[in-house]
Amino acid sequence: MTLIVDDPDSSRTKTGEFPCVSCHTDCCKEYVIFVNAHDVYRLSTGLGMAPKKFLEIYGAKDYSLGIQVEEGLIDLALKQNKGGCEFLEETKDVFRCTVNDFKPGVCKSYPFSMKNGKLIQMSNIMCPVDWDLAEFEKMMVSHLKKDESEWKFYDEIVKEWNVKHGTKKSLAAFLKFMLEKVELSLTS
Repeated sequence: MTLIVDDPDSSRTKTGEFPCVSCHTDCCKEYVIFVNAHDVYRLSTGLGMAPKKFLEIYGAKDYSLGIQVEEGLIDLALKQNKGGCEFLEETKDVFRCTVNDFKPGVCKSYPFSMKNGKLIQMSNIMCPVDWDLAEFEKMMVSHLKKDESEWKFYDEIVKEWNVKHGTKKSLAAFLKFMLEKVELSLTS
């Protein structure tokens, strides 16, 4: 597998420092964090909390894959709080993720993605320094493949729900359906 940097003209300096150590978590403040079925399962299990407590619904960005529920055509994302992710906490002028052990796949992946089978660093990252890609290649490639697989699984759940139920049932019913599908997939 080849490793490339998507932003060769970057003004950030490569250092041996782990970039998140000196970061102000702008990625957690700037992006809406969309989640899939496995993300919701990990968060609700890890927090011992019902998904509706931490999820926000958004109008579906991709109308072919939006979830059809009584509430409308929607996508699921994490709630925002004080201009950032609900799970972003500030202590002594440092921001950190309070769900780091089971945070969504998109958060674990940032600032990497796969392009034509190659690991790349996204071009418009908010990190204070460039990542040492060689150190992260093995870990990130397997994670990105898992994340891609989980999003495909989620898309299939949404399609199945939409065919079976359309807008006849509520978001709560969809979440129950979705979590049951994840639990079943984890036991098989």
